[in-house]
Parts: sequence; structure tokens; C-alpha cells
Amino acid sequence: MMVEVLLFAGLREVCGQTQMHIELAEGATVADCFADLAERFPELSGSRQSLVVAINEEYATWTDQTADGDTVAFIPPVSGG
Repeated sequence: MMVEVLLFAGLREVCGQTQMHIELAEGATVADCFADLAERFPELSGSRQSLVVAINEEYATWTDQTADGDTVAFIPPVSGG
């Protein structure tokens, strides 16, 4: 199945793009999606604990399953002044 992955802030900078499509096995979780991403971009592997995730614009957990055509967003912490 194919999912669209949205990348923001530092994740976008590391990956060099704002979105990509990843092929995952049926029943894959958000964690599986991130593991695939971190395999492609090893510098992401230490950032998981600080990310918030969403599926189809709704907050999700790392154990939520994805479905074909879903949009998965990995959202880093935001700071400002």
C-alpha cells in the first residue's frame, strides 16, 4: 500500500523535500512508516521521541495502523518567541 508522508521543519531539511510517497506492507503502523523513513535518512533515527504524528489531519499514535492512500504527517516541536 502507498501512503503520503508530510515532513515539516527540520525533517524537511534533512530529507530535502516536504512530502514523499512510501510503500508499506498491509497493516503497517505509523512507527513502521517512520522506521522506513529513518532507514532512508539515518539522521532521523534519534528524532522519533520528540515528534507528534497525524494520519489524515488527525492526531494519531505510533501504534495506529495506516491504510492505502493515507497521509501521515510527522510534526516536530515548534518553538518561537
